[in-house]
Amino acid sequence: MDAAPEILDAASTGAVLSAATPDVFTNANTITRWLMSQQSEARVQIAQGIFDKLLQDASQSRQHHGNGQACVKLCSFVQQCAKSSDGALKQWAFTELLSRRLFHFYLEWYEHDPHRALRLVLDVLVLSSTSNPSPDTGRLVKEHVLETLVSIVARKSPRLLTKSGLQCLDHFLTKQAITLDDIARKYKEIEPFLAASDMLSLWKSFVFHLFSWMELPYVGPLAGKCSVHIFRALRNTTSTGPGLGLPGFTAELWLAWLQDGLARNPEILEDIKNYILVPIFKTDKIAAVDLLRAFSRIKPLTTAGQELSDQTFLLQLATLELGKKSGLVEEPSSEDDVLQPTAYIVLRETVLDSFLSHPSISVRSSAFSLLASSQATTRPFSQAAFSLLKRHLAPFHADYDAKFRNEVLGLSKNLLRRAKNVITVAQRTLAGPSNWSGQQPADGDAEATRLATKKKFGPEATLGDNVEANEILVSHQEFIGWYLNFLKREILPTTSYQRHITALKAALLVLRIGKHAGAADELDMDIAQTISSDSTWIRLLLDLILDPFDDVREAAATVLGLFPPSIVEAPADPERGPTTLLQILQEFSLRAWDLANRTGRADHGDGAARSQGLLCKWLGKQELRTAFASKVIQRLEDKISKAEKDLGHAAIENPVHGDFAAISYVWQVLAHEIYVQEQLEVLHRIHYLVFACSKRIWAAVKHVLCDDSPEGHLPEEMEEIEGLDTKDLLSYSFRAVHESSNLLRSMIGTLRLEPAPGVPFPPLDVVRDIGYLTFEQLATLRHRGAFSTVSLTFATCCQLTQSLERVFANVTVSSELLRDWYQGALLCIESQASTTRRSAGIPSLVTAILSANASSPSFEEVFHTLGEIAKKHARLTETDGSNLPQVHALNCLREVFRSSLLSKKAENHLAVSLQLAANSLKSEIWAIRNCGLLLLRSLIDCLLGTGESKATMELGWDGHSVRISYSKYPTLPGVILGLLQSADEALDEVSSAAAEAVFPALDIIRRAGPPEEHREGLRGYIEGYLGSKIWHVREIAARTLCSFLLPIDWVAEIERLLEERELDANRLHGILLAMKFVIERKVDSSRDADSNSAALNSLLNDISRTVKPLANHPEIQAAYLEILNLLAGIRCRKRSAKLGVLEPITPTGEAPASMIRGTKPSALLDIEVAVKLVSDLAVSGNVSGLRLCLFQTLRRDINTATRMLEILPKTWEARQGMNARPELCLLYADICIHTAAPEARAQALTNLGLLVDDILKHHELAELPGIEYLDQLWAGLQTGEINPTLSYAIITTSGTIMAVLTSNHATNLDQRLRAWGAMIADALDVNSTFDTRYAAATTLRSFFVGCQVHRWDTKYLPALSALYDGLVDDDDEVREVAASAAAGVIGSYLVPPVAADRLVGWMRRQFEDQEEFNRLLVCRMTGQTPQLGTGDFQLTPAEKQFIKAMDYDESLFATEEQNLFIDEIKETMRWQEAFQHLGNANEDGPFGGLTKWTEAGLRCLTRIAETEDGPLGWTSDQHVFSICARVVLCAVAITGTGKNPAVVELLEEFKSIGRRAMVHGSLLGMAA
Repeated sequence: MDAAPEILDAASTGAVLSAATPDVFTNANTITRWLMSQQSEARVQIAQGIFDKLLQDASQSRQHHGNGQACVKLCSFVQQCAKSSDGALKQWAFTELLSRRLFHFYLEWYEHDPHRALRLVLDVLVLSSTSNPSPDTGRLVKEHVLETLVSIVARKSPRLLTKSGLQCLDHFLTKQAITLDDIARKYKEIEPFLAASDMLSLWKSFVFHLFSWMELPYVGPLAGKCSVHIFRALRNTTSTGPGLGLPGFTAELWLAWLQDGLARNPEILEDIKNYILVPIFKTDKIAAVDLLRAFSRIKPLTTAGQELSDQTFLLQLATLELGKKSGLVEEPSSEDDVLQPTAYIVLRETVLDSFLSHPSISVRSSAFSLLASSQATTRPFSQAAFSLLKRHLAPFHADYDAKFRNEVLGLSKNLLRRAKNVITVAQRTLAGPSNWSGQQPADGDAEATRLATKKKFGPEATLGDNVEANEILVSHQEFIGWYLNFLKREILPTTSYQRHITALKAALLVLRIGKHAGAADELDMDIAQTISSDSTWIRLLLDLILDPFDDVREAAATVLGLFPPSIVEAPADPERGPTTLLQILQEFSLRAWDLANRTGRADHGDGAARSQGLLCKWLGKQELRTAFASKVIQRLEDKISKAEKDLGHAAIENPVHGDFAAISYVWQVLAHEIYVQEQLEVLHRIHYLVFACSKRIWAAVKHVLCDDSPEGHLPEEMEEIEGLDTKDLLSYSFRAVHESSNLLRSMIGTLRLEPAPGVPFPPLDVVRDIGYLTFEQLATLRHRGAFSTVSLTFATCCQLTQSLERVFANVTVSSELLRDWYQGALLCIESQASTTRRSAGIPSLVTAILSANASSPSFEEVFHTLGEIAKKHARLTETDGSNLPQVHALNCLREVFRSSLLSKKAENHLAVSLQLAANSLKSEIWAIRNCGLLLLRSLIDCLLGTGESKATMELGWDGHSVRISYSKYPTLPGVILGLLQSADEALDEVSSAAAEAVFPALDIIRRAGPPEEHREGLRGYIEGYLGSKIWHVREIAARTLCSFLLPIDWVAEIERLLEERELDANRLHGILLAMKFVIERKVDSSRDADSNSAALNSLLNDISRTVKPLANHPEIQAAYLEILNLLAGIRCRKRSAKLGVLEPITPTGEAPASMIRGTKPSALLDIEVAVKLVSDLAVSGNVSGLRLCLFQTLRRDINTATRMLEILPKTWEARQGMNARPELCLLYADICIHTAAPEARAQALTNLGLLVDDILKHHELAELPGIEYLDQLWAGLQTGEINPTLSYAIITTSGTIMAVLTSNHATNLDQRLRAWGAMIADALDVNSTFDTRYAAATTLRSFFVGCQVHRWDTKYLPALSALYDGLVDDDDEVREVAASAAAGVIGSYLVPPVAADRLVGWMRRQFEDQEEFNRLLVCRMTGQTPQLGTGDFQLTPAEKQFIKAMDYDESLFATEEQNLFIDEIKETMRWQEAFQHLGNANEDGPFGGLTKWTEAGLRCLTRIAETEDGPLGWTSDQHVFSICARVVLCAVAITGTGKNPAVVELLEEFKSIGRRAMVHGSLLGMAA
């Protein structure tokens, strides 16, 4: 027996325990001593009572059990009883019932309230199951634990206790309390279908269950631990003893399991890496090497036509990176090196090369991480690694994805630090041990000498001798030099924004990373000296200070700002004379100001301002800096005086925003120094002057920005000014206020510094005046951009009022200022007209005051006042709508909840505000209702967050996640219930205001789920809204009810709703909508919506009987049919039988008479009937019936027919697979030929293209339509109306048609291919729309992947040229599709830049002896439209290109380039390389034209070069620079042939003149 006989009853036991003093329960020892002092006959009963009490104490939430002392006492007490000398007490401690209670206590509490003490329960359970005095009881305990844990893993447990269950499984496996044999045996019992399976299949199934749990972040580590236990045991390599050693289990098989698990759930990649692979690599080197060898044998599948598995590659790369960090993987090496025997894994250069050019961003990022990672930061790189970096860094820097580029920069930082550390180690090795410590040990000091010469352990020991050290030093220094040159090429004028900003950030990294391992980052003076002494670097950086992008300007200025005075004041380039960087900057600054004044553009003004700030920083002395600041202010005052006299002409000729910005950048330099009193007085004068300038410019432009419609305002007196329009005036005014406000904020920001003598704080009266000025601006501005900037300044003023007493002695104005501004804000709320729905700057006034976090006015006071104003009742008859303080108050409250500084405080008022907003929705006045709705949206965002995608938001609650902690908002459920109650009566009438009032409550429940305490009450009201007369209310109510039905038996609940007596048409429609949304939600969340088929079929039959009497309600019929169609689609995907209640539709296209007879016309119903019709015909495979129905529907309703065509491919493929494809092709083609409606033709053509693409993919040419029929189709498409959709469809499908013609060797194929290629090239023109260019890239993919080309000749050149255009398109989507198209040509799917390189090389090899290819090559090199064919070959002279490029557009709003991605220099160099590899580059034909074009271009360029260039000179313009570069590169290519001495002479002349005239160093470098 398990228990001792009863001696005491429960009451007696309770009395004994009650008599015990509190000291008895201090700890387990005192409890046990007291227990042993009791009578031996009663000890078991008393122990049971103690156990019950301790278990109850431990079963409390974390706030009650503190650090788990109650649990510690419980477990220690049981363990001491298990060791007791009292046999009965010991037997009691090992009883099955006690172990079960402890086990379930652990499962329950560790899942929801885990703490470390709970794990002591597992020790007790292990003891009970393995060391039980009664072996039978021990087996029962073990079996119960095992069954429960395996059920949890296999998802057979009714309760979700995964975390505690897996923790328990890990503990039992670690303690060897259970074995894998036990798990396998129990798993077969739980999953009977596995009874006959082999052990490998069984363990694969079990491991996959563990993988599936890893998607939960709190379960992932535990699932990983259990997986590692299984892996070790199956390999027979456990550290604690032998495992199963299962035959057939290999590293390759484990790899396959990991890949399959990852394919099912790609999100668990990091979990597999961190929780499965890392433990294996840390504890089992042999297994790690086996896994690495298995992974290293995988090669990327990047050839055309192969299915990619990015997750497999990511797992492979992650494993290799772990191996590299563990020292098991060597640096990349060539194939010859890999063949050498080694105990480690050597990365293959070819494999890494394919990874680094893989189209997947994740794969490329992981490959780069693998390349840069190392076991130590001083481990040398291999030559193969440097070679890979040199090949692939350029595409990485040019990538469109900003996140990826930031990852590249992070990895580049590690890479550069490692390279510099290696250089330092190599230099130390070559210098000898005496230099390591900085000095030579004293003579005779043997111990010091021994320590100095002792070889260091670790990575430095890899440098065996001086020869090796020298080789490593040279290779790494050469790479750093290459990297600097690479960055220099990346910031040329023609490169894209992505390359500019990435290169500049990388330049900051290479400058800031020190040379010593482990040392803090410091400026690398060698790198700084290299850059500063290179005039080309300085020229490029200075030019980028005026770049159109702000972050590029900032980064360029930051790089230059790192140079210390020793570099700035030294000669910049000794070869060009004694000119210093400071003098170069001064000249550049003058040019920048001249350009900014001419154009008035924001980027030019900001760039010129940054140059002034940099110039101030480079002026070493404080006196020079303050004098420089005064000079800038004087220039600003002169401009403001002109604006005060004539604002119109000032707006055109004298922009001031750059001057304000310049003072701001100068102040940032001045503010961080300490000054003597005399200098402080000078700075105070600057403070007063700056404020006066800001106030004067505000007075000058106020009337423009405060107009109720500032965007279209132009005063009458300015209408006659030539060249001035509203945009010019508004831009001048806005930017003036914007920059002046930024300047004021920068000045008063000094108050945040710690008070100290000499700190340049602004005078108190200036601070106060700035606050009042910004208050006035916020109260009157109507320009959104202007008051957004001013609001930041006013908020800074309010916040700094709390610092005034700290900075200024004996000052008590802070509270007075805030109170004064608060009263002014209330006055604005009461008096200002509601000219905008968002109240202009009034909400910013209030939030700025609250951001000060002052005691007066307090947050509670302000919030209460706003609420009272918003509550005021307003009648439509009592107001004209222009003076509504309620609007301003509601908008202020909304701004409070949107503010990141205030939303936390506002949470306590959220429920009240929700009620206020809902009440506002009932107002008679639209403006108040609108503001209430805006407030509601902000409240819901505050509750639920704003990080959700629109799709997730539309889906709603998933049935189990916690979106809102209702305990955090205790009054919120009551408010929601009240909203539903108050709107219930109003919704009896069709009222939009009442409907708007109920929406927020429904939306909160729909997205976050219902609160438990009001669940039934809320559900009752929501079910009531299903019968609303307003369709939208019914729909939202149905979506909300879905949140209640997801976790329960929804079929039964729908049946209950249908059984109601009062079931009118509206209510039935609402119930059907709810049913539809539940099914959709279950499908979206991967749940089985069709799990109970019998009950569901019965429900559908009941609905069918209910629906029939309501045949004249089309919306009900449509909703019912939509449900049937949804279920049919689900069951079709499951490949099961047809749904029994789906009544077939006749081939005439008519719906069943029993259901639709007498129905009113309804487009929605027609579409659902059409969907069902297509589904039924697809089941039967009746193509002729489908044809008849489609053509009949086309005559009646184009929209319905189009919908049928949309669903046809997916529906037919799901039901019929590959059957009837030829018939469907003819059907689609007939619709295109015989139908005039462009919508239907476009859809049919799209379907045809997809179907034929699939046929071509499987090489089943016999199923393709005939050539004559396709010719008829193509001719028919040229007639009739063509809308944009049809136009895109024609372009998209044209490649498919051409692939069929090519594969079948159609007649006149040469002409057809050339005409088609020209059409696609035209579609890919930079001026075409995105949709047109995307369609063109898609059709190229269809052609090159689908057609079978046996011999490439020149008729394909137009299409290949168009393909190249797609690879350099401005949009990344177009480039990616073009890259997939290029895979059909070059054989690999690569990232677009690499694909472009490979495509040019492939074309050169295929067509190098063809004159037509030479034409293409010459046109590409000279930047002209390709001239293919046999016609006249004429190149546009370079001089004309120069004239056009040098016509600089100085208008305020310049036209943006259509293609910002393409780099003309890169394009020319790509084709130049192809030219240099041609063996027959003779002077005849196209190459003769190239020579003449180049000679003329060099002469023109030499004449232009006589004009001095320099920073911001004529070559700084990207268009001019690109033409210059083309001419130079073409000249270099021609001189390389050695056949034209005239070009050589002209090139030398250009270089000579260019050096004298300071022509761009990059051009001279190209010419070298």
